Amino acid sequence: MGWKIPRLSRRAFLKTTGYGTAGLSLLSPISPLGGMVGKAVAKDEQEQEEVTYSICNFCSSLCNLEVTTRTKNGDKRIAKIDGNPNSTLNRGKICARGQAGMRQTYDTDRLKTPMIRVEGTKRGEYKFREASWEEAWKYIEDKQKSAKIQPWEWTMVGGWTSCVFYMNWAVPFAVANQVPNIIASPMQHCVTTGHLGTDMVTGNFNIHDEVLPDFDNAKYILFVANNASIGAVSTCRMVRFAEGRKRGAKVVALDPRCSETAAKADEWIQIRPGTDLAFMLALMKIMMEKGFYDGEFLRRYTNMPFLVYTDDQGELRMVTDEEGRPKVVEEGLGNIRVLEQFSNNNFKEARSTTAQDSTDVDHVHGQEQPGSGGSTRGEDHYAVPSGARQDPHVAAAHTPKDDQTLTFLPALKLSQPVMVDGKPVKTVFEAQLEALAEYTPEWAAAITGIPKETIERISREFGTTRPAIVDPGWHGARFGNALMLRRVQAMVQALTGGIDSVGGWVNSGEVHHKAAHMYKDMEEMGISIDALVGKMHEPLLNLAGLAFIKLVIGAFSDQKGQFFKHGKPGWSWAFSQQEKEAGRFNVALPVMTDTGLHESVKGELQFKGEPYRTRAFLINAANPVRHYYPDTYWREALSHENVELVVAVDVLPSDTVPYADVILPNSTYLERDEPTLYGNGTNQDLALTTRYAAIDPLYDTDEMADILYRLTGIISGNQGQEGFLQMMEMLVGLKAANVKKYYAETQQTHQDRQGKGAFAAACRKASFNFYAERIKTTPQHIDKVLREKGVYHEEDMREILAHQAMPRKMPVPTDSGRVEFFSGLMRAQRDLGHTQDNFQVLAGWIAPEIPDGKALGADEFYFIYGKSPTVSHASTNSNNPVLSGINKFKDDIYKGVWMHPDRAKKLGIGSGDPIRLTNTKSGQEAKGRAYVTRLVHKDTLFIHSSFGVENKALTRTSGDGTATSTLIPHQVEPVVAGFRSQEFTLKVARA
Repeated sequence: MGWKIPRLSRRAFLKTTGYGTAGLSLLSPISPLGGMVGKAVAKDEQEQEEVTYSICNFCSSLCNLEVTTRTKNGDKRIAKIDGNPNSTLNRGKICARGQAGMRQTYDTDRLKTPMIRVEGTKRGEYKFREASWEEAWKYIEDKQKSAKIQPWEWTMVGGWTSCVFYMNWAVPFAVANQVPNIIASPMQHCVTTGHLGTDMVTGNFNIHDEVLPDFDNAKYILFVANNASIGAVSTCRMVRFAEGRKRGAKVVALDPRCSETAAKADEWIQIRPGTDLAFMLALMKIMMEKGFYDGEFLRRYTNMPFLVYTDDQGELRMVTDEEGRPKVVEEGLGNIRVLEQFSNNNFKEARSTTAQDSTDVDHVHGQEQPGSGGSTRGEDHYAVPSGARQDPHVAAAHTPKDDQTLTFLPALKLSQPVMVDGKPVKTVFEAQLEALAEYTPEWAAAITGIPKETIERISREFGTTRPAIVDPGWHGARFGNALMLRRVQAMVQALTGGIDSVGGWVNSGEVHHKAAHMYKDMEEMGISIDALVGKMHEPLLNLAGLAFIKLVIGAFSDQKGQFFKHGKPGWSWAFSQQEKEAGRFNVALPVMTDTGLHESVKGELQFKGEPYRTRAFLINAANPVRHYYPDTYWREALSHENVELVVAVDVLPSDTVPYADVILPNSTYLERDEPTLYGNGTNQDLALTTRYAAIDPLYDTDEMADILYRLTGIISGNQGQEGFLQMMEMLVGLKAANVKKYYAETQQTHQDRQGKGAFAAACRKASFNFYAERIKTTPQHIDKVLREKGVYHEEDMREILAHQAMPRKMPVPTDSGRVEFFSGLMRAQRDLGHTQDNFQVLAGWIAPEIPDGKALGADEFYFIYGKSPTVSHASTNSNNPVLSGINKFKDDIYKGVWMHPDRAKKLGIGSGDPIRLTNTKSGQEAKGRAYVTRLVHKDTLFIHSSFGVENKALTRTSGDGTATSTLIPHQVEPVVAGFRSQEFTLKVARA
C-alpha cells in the first residue's frame, strides 16, 4: 500500500513495551482481511480522506467522535479517531481508549464468523468450529425445540453497551418473547447499588447517564469513594474538571489510594476503606448544626419542612391528611398547612388561593431566616409545569398564574411543641438532626482514621463555599453501606442548594426533556405519577427517574400477567420471595441481579409449588466471568448440566465466551450505522446524535437488532416477531408499519451481506422519521446536520435551566416532586418487613463488616480495587495493541498489587516479588506481583480490576495481572443485592 496509519512516534515507548519488531507491525497498516472492506471507489493513485461521526463504545461516557478514513485503490481504512470538535459533551477531547478504538476493529483476535462448540467438548474449553449464520441459527432453533425451552427459562445477560445502545430492542424482545429474566451488567455493582441511593433523594434513574456535575463553575469539589469520574477516565467529566481547576476550584479527594483523581487534588485524604459514610455523616451533622445550608432551598423544594411523628413501634412516619398530602407548620405563626401531594413548591397550600389571599413575599421575608443563605424572592412555581423540546407532545412553559404565588413560609424548625391528632410532631429537618446527634467528628475520626480537626475543617470549607460539589460517584457496590453513602452525598449536595444549578449537579438535557414529557402527560391526563407508569406513551423514551424504576420493578416482579402472560416474575424475585417465606436472608428489590441464579440453574427454586429453572442464556456484550463475583459462580452456572443452550454475542473472545454453545459475532461500533438516534449522552445540553459507519464490516458479523429479531422468530415464531414490532412501537415509538415497510426495502439493499444489518437499517429509517416529527423538521435535515457535525444541537444548559431546572422550575421525579431527605421508598420497605439498618428512612450509619475495629494480623490487609485509565472495567479492550503497549509501559503500576513499604518490609516483600493472596473469609486464592508504594493506605492492598484475562484467544493480554473476580466472594446487601465486593480482608505471602 502507498499509505500508512499514523504510528506512535516515540522509539523509547515501543522499546519499553517489549514488542520490538512485533510491536511495530501491530502499529502498521493491516492488510485487508476477509475480503469485506469499505465500498469501492474509482481506482487511482490519489489518496482520498473522509470524515464520519460516531459515538465511542469504550466506556459509558459515550463521547462524540470524529473518525478519519483514507481510501486508496478502492481500499478504505480507518486512519484516526479524534474527539468531535462540534460536541459540547467531550469538547473535541478523547482519552487513550477512545483514540485507540480503531484497533478493536482491526484486532486480529476478533470474532470473525459464527462459531459452534465442537461436539463432545465441554463448555469452557474454547473448542469451536466456524459456521455460517444459517448453521448457527439452525443449531439454536433445533436446541430450542428439542429441549422445549420455555420463555421464562431464558435469561438475558446484557453488558452496559447493550444497555445503553440496545435497551430499545432488548426490552421489547423480552416482553414480546415473554422472558422475565434480565441480568443487566453492571447494574448490580454499579447502577442500582450506588445510584439508587442518589435516586431516592433527587429522583434520577442512572447517575452515569443523567447527572454531569458542573465542575466548570464549581469553587469546591469533594470526591468520595470515586476515581472513576475523572481518572478512570470519563472524558466528558475530565474536560469540565480541568476547566474548574483552571478557574481555581479547590479539590479534595477521599481515597485509600493516591488515585489519578487524588493526584490532581489539592488534598488527598487517606481514609480507611469502607468508612466514607462515617465521614459524610459527620460532615452533614456539622453543616446542619452550624447553618451551612441553603434555607430557602430546603423550605421550598425539599421535604425537610414536612411533619413526622413516631408511632407506637418506634417507626418514623409522615404526617398527612386523609388524601396522603403532607403537612407543615407555618413559620412564626404555628398554623398547620396542607401541601400538594406532588409539587415542587412548598410555599403554596394544596387549596387554591387568589392573588388577594396570598401573603406578600417581601413582608414574609422582612427578616432573613437563620441558615437561609439569603432572600427567598424568586420566580413563581407550580405543581406540574410543562415545557420541553418543542414538538407535538409537549407545549411551551406555562405562564405563571395567580394561584401559583407564594402564600406562606414553612418552618424547618418548630419554635414550640406541636401536636397533630394527639401526637407530638417534628419536622424532617429536626428528625434528621436528632438522628445525626452521635455522628460527631470524634466518632468519625475513630472510624475513618482521619483527624477530627481535618473533618471539621473540610466540613466548614465545603459548607461555606458556593457553589460546591460532592461528586455523586460511580461503581457503588463495594460495601453494604454504599447505597446509604451515595444517598448522604446527595443530601449534602441538596443542603447547599446545588441540585440542577450552575456550579452544582446538573441533569442532562435529555433528563429534562423526559421529565417535561412526563409532567405534561400527568397534567393532561389528570393522574398521579404512579398511575402514569402503566399508561404513558413511549415510556422507554419519556418516563423519567423513579417512575421509570417503578416500571422496571413492576415488569420483572409481575405475578399478575400484566407484562408476562405466564404470570411468572423474574427468577430473582421468585427467589427473594422463597427465601423470605423460609425466614432466610432475602433481597428487597433484586432489580436485574444474579441473586438466585444458581438456585434456578440447579433446580432448587420453586415458584407456586413448581420448579422455576434457568435452562438457556443469551449473553450480549457482557463478560460476567469478569464483571460479576466470583468467577466460579458464573463458570459453574454456565457449565451446569441443566443448562441446555448458551448463546454469546460479542466482538472479542472474553473469558465468558468459552462457555457458549454458539458464538454470534457482532460488528464493532465503527462498522455500523446505529439503528436509532440517541440523546447526546451525559450532556448538560440537549442534543441528538448517532453513529455513521466509518467502513463496512470487515467480517461475517451482524447487528444486535437483527440478532434479536431473528431469535424472536425462533423462540416465538412469526407471531412473536409481530409482537416485537408492536412492543417497539409501544415502548419507543417506532411505528411497526414503518419498520415493516422499510425492512422489505433494506433486505434488498443488504443482499450483498445476505441481509445482515437489514433490520437495524429499517429501524434507523423509522427512527429518523420519528425524531423528525418530534422536533418538527425533516429526516433529511437531521441527517444532513449529523453528517456535517455529528451532533444535532437543540438547547444549551443555561437555557434549559431557565425553564426546566428541577426542582426550581419543575418537580424532581420523586414520589413527592421534591428533593427527599425522608425516603418514602424505605418507609414502604420497612412496612414490608425489611427493618435492617440498610432501610433507614433518614440518613444513618451502617457499619461495614470489614473493617470491624479489630486489629489486622501481621500479614492481613483490607482490599480495594479500581479502574485503570487505559482499560474499561473487566473489558476485552486490554487486548487492544496500542493500549496493551501503554499497559506494558506501566506494567508494575497497572498489573501489580499495591502495597505500602512499611508493611511490605515486615513481610520481606519487595516490588516485583511474586505473592499469593488469600481471602480470609472465603479461602479464595490468587497470585500476583507486588508493587510497593507509599501511595496507598498502609493497611490496604489495591488491584486494578482491568486485568487477569485467562482466555488465550486474547493473545495480547491473557495471563497479565490478577483478576479481582477470583478473589471476591458472592456476598450481597439486602436492598438491591449490591455486591459487598471489598468487605473482606486478604492475607499476603511470598509465592
